[in-house]
Amino acid sequence: MQTRKTHADFDSAWKVALHAFFPHCIELLFPQLFSQIDWSREYFFLNTELQRIQPQMPTPKHFVDALVRASFLDQRERIVFLHIEIQAQRDPNFELRMFVYYYHLFDALHYPEIVSLAILADSDLRWHPESFSRSLAGCELLFRFPTVKLLDLDEQALERSANPFALIVLAHLRALRTRGNPDLLFGEKVQLLHQLTRRGYNPEDVVNLYKVVDYLMALPKELERKVSQIVRAIESESPDPLTNLERFALEEGARQGLQQGLQQGLQQGVQQGLQQGIMRVTMRFLRLRFGRVPRHIRSKLAQVRSVEQLEELSVQAGQAPTLKAFEQALDAILAQQGSA
Repeated sequence: MQTRKTHADFDSAWKVALHAFFPHCIELLFPQLFSQIDWSREYFFLNTELQRIQPQMPTPKHFVDALVRASFLDQRERIVFLHIEIQAQRDPNFELRMFVYYYHLFDALHYPEIVSLAILADSDLRWHPESFSRSLAGCELLFRFPTVKLLDLDEQALERSANPFALIVLAHLRALRTRGNPDLLFGEKVQLLHQLTRRGYNPEDVVNLYKVVDYLMALPKELERKVSQIVRAIESESPDPLTNLERFALEEGARQGLQQGLQQGLQQGVQQGLQQGIMRVTMRFLRLRFGRVPRHIRSKLAQVRSVEQLEELSVQAGQAPTLKAFEQALDAILAQQGSA
């Protein structure tokens, strides 16, 4: 069995963050650029194109990068390529690398308009690269690129921000600050997860944010168990019995369960396939909310014959305050079914 890593997975965290929250990232970190992009039009990540032009550099890779094709707001249709690098530690060749990537992209993509962006996620307050230059015998080159240093951002402003990417930046900064001290990191992680469940994000954002925080703030196994217990307690205190995490799990489970049910329906009859799909969703959701579900509840659920009643029970699985309350609703439906 694979053991859990107890060090932060920087690459995975920032890859999820960029792909799931790209507009929010640009809005928070590069607001002037954000106002120039036409967000009503689709943007595209060009990972394959970026991999093709990986240049050989004298220092090892300690960064995550992405290439995005976007449209600008102006009088003519203008496609612009955004190259974003997230640098995890100080690199004496960083400015050179930014320029090398720029000219490789410029050549490989046939001379398009390119904006190079740097997100400095390192822990060195004195390091602020922003340009690459060369000058010799009257021949001059100056390449400037916008940068943002995460350590320079105001944490109180990030705390107040409704932008979900602010929570990602907070997770990164607090992981840096508590590096080597798992007990302090544990406290910071719990606080951020508490905020995550209270900020009103949509279900998919909640799950992606949880992934990023979990990657950036990885803890030893015993502390992760405590985190899981605290998250359950936070959810149980919610005035809405169906929290964002649970909503997303239900929607995802419904999609998977109904797809499986439909496939079974092709062989067993649509009615039976749908029943099994809804039942699978309901059981998955009960386990998510209450942990282990006794076998006798599954047996009772299998006795429900009506698709409409199973759908009603799937709703009860999300709203019932306790597993006992769900079982009472199930018993009432079975009693009604028996008297019909």
